[in-house]
Amino acid sequence: MELVMVAPEAAAVVRASSSVLRSVVNQSTGTPALPNVHEGLIELHEILREWCEAARTTGKVVDLILADQPHLARAAHPRSNDYGGPIPFRRSFARSTMARRTHREIAALMSPSAPVAQKWSPTKRRQAARRNLRSMMHVYCPDLLEEFDLAVEARVTWIDSHHAELDEVIRNRRGDGRLSELRYEMTATTEQLETVQAALHTLIMQRFPLGGTPD
Repeated sequence: MELVMVAPEAAAVVRASSSVLRSVVNQSTGTPALPNVHEGLIELHEILREWCEAARTTGKVVDLILADQPHLARAAHPRSNDYGGPIPFRRSFARSTMARRTHREIAALMSPSAPVAQKWSPTKRRQAARRNLRSMMHVYCPDLLEEFDLAVEARVTWIDSHHAELDEVIRNRRGDGRLSELRYEMTATTEQLETVQAALHTLIMQRFPLGGTPD
């Protein structure tokens, strides 16, 4: 009786294993799939929205210091995109600001690595590298893609260049003329991100309206 029960189970395992094997083979030999543009753009919009909120909070922190309200600035600091982690761990977090983490998320979303099954083939890797969200945006909204890249690069570069200086100002809770200059530069890069987010929002609403047809 036990052998009668085991045989069908073994057959089922063999069939499942064969199905998995066929799936892997199909992935390695088939053409890499194009991305779901709607889902990709919405996720990209949400990443930008969260980043813009954090960028505005960074500006608020600086405004509070300039307004001589350092205690409120300190409380708001962890929500800014300059935050480098709790003070005891600040050194290890110094190169992991929200701006850098968000930059990595954007890169992974727009230009993901090829599936494991296709990495063995140079041809498939090249195909996968061309069939991604960045490529689709390059075709359908190249101007927006260019503005997006410029805004992201400007913000990340600014944070990388001034993170230590801004962090020191916030720790010392003291505003001066230099902080006013930083505030001006910070506002410019924040507005670039907000402009791109608004343009992306408009594109999504035009091309993927709820209950309607794309314009």
